[in-house]
Amino acid sequence: MFKALKICGRVMVLLALLFLSNLTLIEASTLRIDQTKIRLSFPPGQAKGGTITVDNPSDQVMNIKVYAEDWAYTSKQDGSKEFMLAGTGPFSGAQWLTFVPSEFALPPFGRQTINYTVKVPADASGGHYAVLFFESAGTTPQEGAEVNLIVRVGAIFYFEPQGTIRRSCEMSGLKAEKGNNEALVISLNFKNNGNVDITGKTTFDLIDNNGVVYARGAFNDIYTLPQDNAVLKASWKAQIPPGTYDLVITLDLTKQPGAADEIRTQVLTREAQITIGKDGQVVKVGELR
Repeated sequence: MFKALKICGRVMVLLALLFLSNLTLIEASTLRIDQTKIRLSFPPGQAKGGTITVDNPSDQVMNIKVYAEDWAYTSKQDGSKEFMLAGTGPFSGAQWLTFVPSEFALPPFGRQTINYTVKVPADASGGHYAVLFFESAGTTPQEGAEVNLIVRVGAIFYFEPQGTIRRSCEMSGLKAEKGNNEALVISLNFKNNGNVDITGKTTFDLIDNNGVVYARGAFNDIYTLPQDNAVLKASWKAQIPPGTYDLVITLDLTKQPGAADEIRTQVLTREAQITIGKDGQVVKVGELR
């Protein structure tokens, strides 16, 4: 992801290296960290530490600045994030995070270890979130112009105070209809009504009265923080015979590594009946149960 602006014959380029995106050749050759996602769980009032290793794969000295910010998922609900100043996020965790060093020079092909400590306040509850950015600035010639590069990589943090986590969600607003190029289009609303992030994979099965599966597919993945809403959509192209079917929707809430809570129900299932007419139109959609 980059943005270029030409000013007075100089080109300023901002490269935002986002840890959930595919790396380009330029990004991969400028700065690397050994951890991009860190989930920590421990009791409120206590602290936990760790390390992140930063590598310089280039033959140039890199001056690195380290700083923490908050983050939240964007309204696209596709896993993309927006970043904000520490202490301003809806579930801010950046102010719980301290680290050393905050600035250093990384020699060519050099390596530096960053030590971080997370202190959870005694009255903390629910999930909190932060990102630790590593940013460098430099110049490089390109097509006769001097290019200023600002490159940053980040480690996403998820903090879960033990004994306070409540992971719950609801699905509603089921719709099923025939699409322009699909035999069946399914959508429903998802709400994270707990106090911690939820990511999950959702699938559907369309089953007749004899237990035969006539359609099976996957919805888009969801990425939510507490109280976030998302829309799940899926489709099936092959023709479905007329009849009444059980639509079984399954949400896999597989426990995140390092998460505080033990999710007793790893899978959430909802069902509804739908009836398909002779012309392939969906003539009836029952309630989710």
